[in-house]
Amino acid sequence: MSNFLEEYALILSSCERPSRYIGDEFLSANKDFDMAKVRVAFVFPDKYEIGISNFGHKILYHIVNSTSDFLADRAYAPDKDFLELLKIYSKPLYGLETKKPLKSFDFLGFALQYEMSYTTILTILEYSNVPIFSKDRTNDDPIIFSGGPCAYNPAPISDFIDLFVIGDGEDVIVEILNKYNEIQGAPRTDILKELSNIKGVFCPLYPKKTTKRTFIPDKKSHPTKSPISHFTSIHDRATVEIRRGCARLCRFCQSAHTNLPVRERKMNDIISLTCDYVKNTGYDEYSLLSLSSNDHTNIEEIISKLNEHFLGSGINVSLPSQRADKFSLKLAQLMQQEKKSTITIAPEAGSQRMRDIINKNLTQEQILNAVLSCVRSGWDKIKFYFIIGLPFETDEDVLAIADLIKTINYNCKKEGLRIPSITCSISVFVPKPHTPFGWHGQNSIEEIERKKQLLLSRKPEIKNAKLNFHSQKVSQLEAFFTRAGSYAGDLIYLLYKNGSYLDSWEENINFELYYSLAESLNIDIQKEACTTYNPANEMPWDVIDTGLNKDWLINEYNLAKNAKTTVPCELKCSNCGVCSNLKTHKVFDEKANL
Repeated sequence: MSNFLEEYALILSSCERPSRYIGDEFLSANKDFDMAKVRVAFVFPDKYEIGISNFGHKILYHIVNSTSDFLADRAYAPDKDFLELLKIYSKPLYGLETKKPLKSFDFLGFALQYEMSYTTILTILEYSNVPIFSKDRTNDDPIIFSGGPCAYNPAPISDFIDLFVIGDGEDVIVEILNKYNEIQGAPRTDILKELSNIKGVFCPLYPKKTTKRTFIPDKKSHPTKSPISHFTSIHDRATVEIRRGCARLCRFCQSAHTNLPVRERKMNDIISLTCDYVKNTGYDEYSLLSLSSNDHTNIEEIISKLNEHFLGSGINVSLPSQRADKFSLKLAQLMQQEKKSTITIAPEAGSQRMRDIINKNLTQEQILNAVLSCVRSGWDKIKFYFIIGLPFETDEDVLAIADLIKTINYNCKKEGLRIPSITCSISVFVPKPHTPFGWHGQNSIEEIERKKQLLLSRKPEIKNAKLNFHSQKVSQLEAFFTRAGSYAGDLIYLLYKNGSYLDSWEENINFELYYSLAESLNIDIQKEACTTYNPANEMPWDVIDTGLNKDWLINEYNLAKNAKTTVPCELKCSNCGVCSNLKTHKVFDEKANL
């Protein structure tokens, strides 16, 4: 550590927040680099305070470091000032714990959480002295692998990544490292070919249909400690995953479709993991993580028992947004025993027609009952999530967002209740691969702006509501990259060469640069984002098999056209094909008898 501080002293003293770059955090593994047989650095292509909170990274870091022969280190995207200082002083990027150059690791694993991080990955490779293109790498370079949501369409960055891990990573990461340990020293192309034969691994050099990996979460694979940030991170709390997958199958949601089937952890394991995590880390808050946390069979019992355990300690629980159809006043009260903060509900759409189109399986009465129950019990802040620009949306559907808020206000007045303060977070529909809406085009920027202004015209009628809109320009870039083919790699490379970096932060995005470079390559970003494709056509992401039958996805799309819903698969099998095709099954906790 002392040698590192001496070597990087001028850089650290000249940058903002040097604590991002020194490592040595409480509970970091700090394994011996020279003693490990295989070394991997997990690299998150965003700032330290974002990446250190990522739960997927925590799981893989825990699993690799739990294996005696393997070492896992971490790295994050430096902020621009630190990056410039590295360039001035000709220093490479390094692993936070070992302080070894990233180039000296056997593997660099990049999280693909967001399409706007692609150029950041290339910059990290450059500052690690690793060739940008896979074809230019030799045995002296680490193998570059990636996993996460964006890996379900590997085409846009297939020129830069050696291997893509598709699906759950708990088992496959160990298989990859074990196989590499057996054959390291062989020619690079031979190693990649061997690793490409592992189920769940897609290799652009040896392309073939690749089936996602599924894993039934167990207690051993879940961390109960992880490195604690030197300063407040984006999610500064203990995280415990209680449920993987979501049976709701909202037709716009990629995570619901690619994370099937639903797999719940047992109540006693969740309680034990939470208690151990809080004890080990000293966090004063824990989060029960899931795509639909209050769908867990025993969610009320879990939080009730944890409240008993942490009684008087000041330790609070955090839960993602509640579904209104399963809203529980008891659960809300359990979560807010010491302080009533904000209740979050995700209707996604204002009209019943639109909620049926997206398969939300949620009525206005259920939304209204949930909100009124909160207001009656003293909550005065409500947060809603909505989406505009959804397939088959009309102006009436957009205006229904305001109508829903007016209905809530009317019923509060009718009962003599205080009208709550409502914050609406309004995003733009982005078509995602492997969903029923993946073929459907996005609204143009101009059309989204028109719908935005249409809704804002009703703002005087809902003065208690704050409307926060996501950028339609950013959403269009997301829609382009998420469905693009390998040709998008040329644009990503040009953007990187022209300085695009940390574009996951909107203030860093040079929109003019994106569109001008795309035009130079004869790429029409808006046209491709707004195009509705024929489901019969072959798409770039068809090389990935998520287990979903394509006929089922097409049928769901056709049901949406007619505003027909599908029953959640936890109530009745939807015949999507995942369980039979992947030879897996749903896992639900047994109902607690308390």
